[in-house]
Amino acid sequence: MNKEAHYAAKILRQCAFRGDDAFTLLEMLLNFSIALVICALFPLIIQNIKMFQSIASDNYDINFELCLRDILSEIEGKEVTVIDGDLAAKDTASGKRYSYMYHQGRIVRTLNQTGYVILLEQVRQARFYEQSGHIFLAVKWHDARRVKNEIVQIT
Repeated sequence: MNKEAHYAAKILRQCAFRGDDAFTLLEMLLNFSIALVICALFPLIIQNIKMFQSIASDNYDINFELCLRDILSEIEGKEVTVIDGDLAAKDTASGKRYSYMYHQGRIVRTLNQTGYVILLEQVRQARFYEQSGHIFLAVKWHDARRVKNEIVQIT
């Protein structure tokens, strides 16, 4: 081997096997493709998180059911009348007077005309009425996505 070929082989060996920790083009393309996939999935991940947040915070149906359960359990065994769209219940044993009414976008319960407990919020309209010997509650309420009109028989 002549001296020039030996020198060229030595330079080639130094360039090819110098042991640098640099990225090769293939490694760079692989990293770039992974970054692109993550960036492409990011909007979908955010959209799913927002969807689950709205589902998790949508408790209006549950609150409405709990409101009805509270009213039904509290008026059981009491004298019940409707006065001007409000429900009045009197416990003859203890003399306590319960009243249920629509007040400032809420259905509230008062005991002996003092204070109140909020039973349901975000109510647009609510009224109690008597028809054919039964008492009904007509409620128009809204949540994040819809407005619902419901009529429920109380007694």
